[in-house]
Amino acid sequence: MKKYTVLFLLLLAAMSPFAQGLKTFISHKGYCAHNLQPYIEYTFIVGGNTVQYELNKQNKYEADVEIRVDMMQADTLVKQLHYILSSDQFADSARADKPDFADVQNVPLPQGEYFLYFYIKDLHGDTNWLTYIDKITLDFPEDQLSTSKISLYKTFTRAQSQGLFVKYGYFLPPLYSNFVPESQYTLPFALEVYNTERVLGKGKLKAKCFIEDAYTRLLVNPSNVLDMTYEPKEVVLILNEFNVFSLLSGNYFVVVELLDENDSLLHVDRIFFQKSNPSVQLNIEDYNNLDVNGTFVEFDTNRKVLIENVKCLFPISNYAERQFYDTRLKDVSTDQLQRFFYSFWLKRDPRNPEEAWLKYKKLVDLVEMKYGSIQVRGYLTDRGRVMLQYGQPNEINEVPSDPVTLPYEIWHYYYLHNQTNVKFVFYDPVLTGNDYELLHSNMYGEVSNPNWKMMLVRKIQTQQDLYDPNPVDYWGNSMDDYWRYH
Repeated sequence: MKKYTVLFLLLLAAMSPFAQGLKTFISHKGYCAHNLQPYIEYTFIVGGNTVQYELNKQNKYEADVEIRVDMMQADTLVKQLHYILSSDQFADSARADKPDFADVQNVPLPQGEYFLYFYIKDLHGDTNWLTYIDKITLDFPEDQLSTSKISLYKTFTRAQSQGLFVKYGYFLPPLYSNFVPESQYTLPFALEVYNTERVLGKGKLKAKCFIEDAYTRLLVNPSNVLDMTYEPKEVVLILNEFNVFSLLSGNYFVVVELLDENDSLLHVDRIFFQKSNPSVQLNIEDYNNLDVNGTFVEFDTNRKVLIENVKCLFPISNYAERQFYDTRLKDVSTDQLQRFFYSFWLKRDPRNPEEAWLKYKKLVDLVEMKYGSIQVRGYLTDRGRVMLQYGQPNEINEVPSDPVTLPYEIWHYYYLHNQTNVKFVFYDPVLTGNDYELLHSNMYGEVSNPNWKMMLVRKIQTQQDLYDPNPVDYWGNSMDDYWRYH
């Protein structure tokens, strides 16, 4: 499954779930045709310079890629997509700028959950299959509002003719790995909404579309909110674009909230994306006109304490704020630090920024007491960061002295950011004491390590393959119990 960590630069030559040789971009998304007939739309884009070319019957050079997708439920093959995707033809095989070639396939399927097994092979190159596994759920109830989920695109222009990436009458090439480069100034998106007639009757459907920060879940730019109203029909298409010209580099979500005409929330969809915009930086001078007289920071003039108070905000800060802490914190004046600190909390709670800070500071103190040490402050540890970013978990299962495993903890959140049953696994890989590292989580955007169980026992069960996700069971093993049932 997809995850995000730090901002990266994505080149088309490096696109792929595959590691070497043939490079491909794969996208799959569930849609509905008429009468709520589900189908999966597959998009395949092959790097033109990553495949081998051979002479064909027309005495032209051509690349051929075999594509197979097995759509499985349990051990049953429900449907298979299998065909050859061919490139353009060239007179000269030495041409260096061979274009990428692509295809889109729609495969109808019954509703349900499917494992997708992708097999891709360069027919003139490496004879081995490249494999990739993913999962998709087609869930479009007849009596409820449902959606296709959000799609992101590179451009949004009216189509002058038919073509591979023409959809809804527009040319909409897909956005590779949801990465928006600096050269892209707008972010087009689309969402199909089903069953509005049955759910709303004659009432109108409202859509509120905005960008929120992936770390803080705060609205990024109130002036960039798109509010739209639609008449109910078989398929309501939400198609628009955001201005991301001045968006700071960082991790974000596009969010679409669907509401009825009384503004009651019906459904929420969000999709992660990353923006690269190194020329746009957080400017401390932007805070110069902010007046802190009469606020809770007016008398916070101890620079050492103020710097520490700003530093401890790192776990709940956005990407630009974190960059500021790393590069500018020691250079700014005490007055500027005051204004920055006050602005930080004013954005997060305009009604009572002081109360928000004091509530957070109480948790910072708890984290420092539990996880801090002489070497590292509590808010910089993995457990401290997670607790400050997400709050205290509902359950913590501590295993400090299992005879087979390294010391570990499993944290359980019943509900977190629209995700249920969220777990975090922390462990002490070098037996140093209290500074546990985050090993694995099922929280979207966090470290995901399918081999986490083997990592916990690797110093004991070294005879097993490290990439086998399931170690040999032993008496007293509680890993599965804590993960599955808590």
